[in-house]
Amino acid sequence: MLKSLFTSHYDKLAAAIVKGDEERTVRLLGKLSADALQQVDNDGRPLLELAIRSRQPRILQLLLQRTPAPLPKASCGTPLTVLALRQTETSLHLLSALLRAGADSNLIHTGRPLLHHCIEYCRETELMLHLSRLLEHGADINQPDDTGTTLLLRLLPTGNLPLLQFLLQSGAKCEPQWLESMEDPALLSQLRRTLDDIKIRNMMLGR
Repeated sequence: MLKSLFTSHYDKLAAAIVKGDEERTVRLLGKLSADALQQVDNDGRPLLELAIRSRQPRILQLLLQRTPAPLPKASCGTPLTVLALRQTETSLHLLSALLRAGADSNLIHTGRPLLHHCIEYCRETELMLHLSRLLEHGADINQPDDTGTTLLLRLLPTGNLPLLQFLLQSGAKCEPQWLESMEDPALLSQLRRTLDDIKIRNMMLGR
């Protein structure tokens, strides 16, 4: 009887999460213990994964308040932060909720740091926002992938001046030979000017 009651509450909660029914989710959360909330559905998916795949950042926040660290992985073995990045429409809000709950901003998955995964999954117009959010939570901007390539080196070929300036101003290291190989003289001049400005600012701050 108790197992049947638990199953009923859990299944109803899972359905409410998928539907995005925040009010019902709150009610059902109060009927399950913290341990019960760590269970998975018939497909092996934890409730946090359901909230992310359903693109429900507010419900994700409610679940995270009841979830002890460390956070589980998705049923496919993917870290929840990477799974959040794949949900294009709500990725920033989902990622932010996970980071506030203590998710590792320097996590490496398939040989690439989270900052690098942003390049793959985030829309160009929102890439800087995602990178900034990770940096706010302690991500190492110079952490290379498994090939030794840094974030700046990966993004230099895009020629996206505002983005490249943002990276440099955020502490990205730039080797002289990287700029020497650039073919756009205007972009090269702008980046060198940015580096000079950073150098002057650091000297004034005594760094």
